[in-house]
Order: sequence, then structure tokens, then C-alpha cells
Amino acid sequence: MSLSPSLRSQSAYIRYRYAQDHLEKLREQLRIAEKLDNFELDSLPDDKTKTIIRCKNPPSVLLSLILGDFIHSLRSSLDYVTCALVTLNNPYADLKRIQFPFGRKGEPLNGNEIGSVKDISTEALEAIERMRAQYGEGLSLLCEFSNQDKHRFLMPAYSHLVPCKFAVDMRAYSSTVLSVQPVDGHEKLPPFREGDIVDFSDDTLKTIRIGFQLEAGGASYRSESIDLINDAVMQTLNVLLPLSQPSEPAQGGCP
Repeated sequence: MSLSPSLRSQSAYIRYRYAQDHLEKLREQLRIAEKLDNFELDSLPDDKTKTIIRCKNPPSVLLSLILGDFIHSLRSSLDYVTCALVTLNNPYADLKRIQFPFGRKGEPLNGNEIGSVKDISTEALEAIERMRAQYGEGLSLLCEFSNQDKHRFLMPAYSHLVPCKFAVDMRAYSSTVLSVQPVDGHEKLPPFREGDIVDFSDDTLKTIRIGFQLEAGGASYRSESIDLINDAVMQTLNVLLPLSQPSEPAQGGCP
């Protein structure tokens, strides 16, 4: 069955919107898992600047399952729009091996990698390269998360400590509402284990957050990386979807 490029690009958009439903569910589960009621903090009797952390409710496997659904839909949306771009340029193209070319972060696509978008137009390929250059970190994480979830193992969820800051939530004439927010960043942080001792002697404000870990190399990522991935896909689709639409014939021209 041959599908039109327009239908394929519509499917890419629908799949991205479906991913946003998973993202909302994931954020809700993260809020539940990050409640301080899930943890116990016991000060050492001989050193009040150090605290033992105990986890009463470990992160649920549901976090990993919802993350996998979210990641799968994002990657599918990129594959769908890539197929739309290929069939727009060649309606008879064989799509069996066509997929979005993630390539290697920070490097242009090589000949073998371009082979995954055989028959795509030069304009579309150049657009993909611009997106890879600008949003390479998020796209690379999407590829790594997707490969693990699809082929090897769930992305394990774990608890870790992140540095925080006070942020202004609401400012009124007679009062100001502050909240504790994680410091911006997507750096890799190690998970803490049951009974770990945390040193607060440096007076750094810290809070407990949930992260995810890759099996390959044991790399760990803060949950904020999910937003980095989602934004990279959104920006990429914003550029590629318009290119996947057939051009309208000029007024008075031949249909």
C-alpha cells in the first residue's frame, strides 16, 4: 500500500501529540516518586552535618514503562516524517530500511548513515543536518534511550540528590511565595543507595529527584533530560513537517 507524504506527515504529528500524553503521565509519576514522604533522613548522632538516607518506597517500574512508551512515540514520529520526506521525493522508494538518521553526535552523517534516508531531497537532508547540529544532545539521548528500551532492557529509575535554589513562584504586594527548584542542568549524577551518608557541611541546598540510567556504560541522567529530548524532537518536527508537504501548483498553472 502506498501512502501519500501528507498522510505520513500527519501521522508523525499525531504520534508526537500521543507522546505528550505519555509525558504528562510520566511527570505525574515523577511527582509521586519524588515526594519526601518516600524517604527517611536520620542525622548521625556524632555529626549533625551528615545524614543517612533511607528509601521507604523505591521508584516504581511504572516510571520505566511510561518512559519507554514516551520515547518510542517520539522516535516513531521522526521516522514517520523521514518516510514522508523520502516518498515526497521518490513515490516509489523502498521504505524497509528508512529511518531518521541520528548518526554520531557532533559529526556530519557519513555515507552509510545517509543510506538510511536514500532518495531524500538535498533540501530535506540539509535540514536534518541543521537539526542534528543544533539539537544533537537531545536527539542523541533519544537514540540511546530508545535503543535500550526497544532491544535490551527497561531504563531503570533511581533516586539521586541534586543541587537546588530558591525560585520566586508568585510575588504580591505584601508577600512573596518561594519554592525549591533544581539548579538548571542535565549533568549525570550517581544514584544513591539505601543507607548512604550525605554530607551537608558545605551548606549546599539539596533535594531528592528521580533519574534514569543507561545500561551501556552505566551513564545516569536527570529527569530533566526528558524535556531536553522532547524539545529536540519538537523543534526538528517544526522544520521537517513543512518540508514533507507537496508544494501547491502555481495559480493558472497545470495541476
